[in-house]
Amino acid sequence: MPARLGHLRLDVNDLDRQTAFYTEALGLTVRERTSDDESHYAFLTDDQPIPGGADDGMHHRLVLRQSRDASKQTLGETTRLDHFAWEVDDEAELLTFVERLRAMGVETDLQEAQIAWQCYVHDPEGVKLEVYCDRRARPDGAPLWKGRQEDLSEDRLREAAAR
Repeated sequence: MPARLGHLRLDVNDLDRQTAFYTEALGLTVRERTSDDESHYAFLTDDQPIPGGADDGMHHRLVLRQSRDASKQTLGETTRLDHFAWEVDDEAELLTFVERLRAMGVETDLQEAQIAWQCYVHDPEGVKLEVYCDRRARPDGAPLWKGRQEDLSEDRLREAAAR
């Protein structure tokens, strides 16, 4: 059986601000907030079921960690992480996400990559994330990416969302 991504942990400067962003922007919920001797944590999850797992879903999909030590709290502008992605079911959900982000004043970048339509954004601390819907099975989709990506117009997304 192949491995599945269980969760992602981001070290953050402002735990409250980052928690608010991910709950508002992605609709995640806080499952637990806790601390240990070194850090404060927020464990965020979604309502997706776990095959063969708990009825209430994953304990967490995203962990946000803020150091208790102020000298370790200022994180740099660069990271080895390019981005991380969240999948939605269809174009209508992608449009809902885009509209929610714009209402929050967040800049969005819509892209088409044949296998998926994507919305790229940055969280308040500059981490890049992608929300996408898989389009491989759509009539105008493609089974492989082949390195092609172009701008996606919001009008085209709205048209597909209305179907």
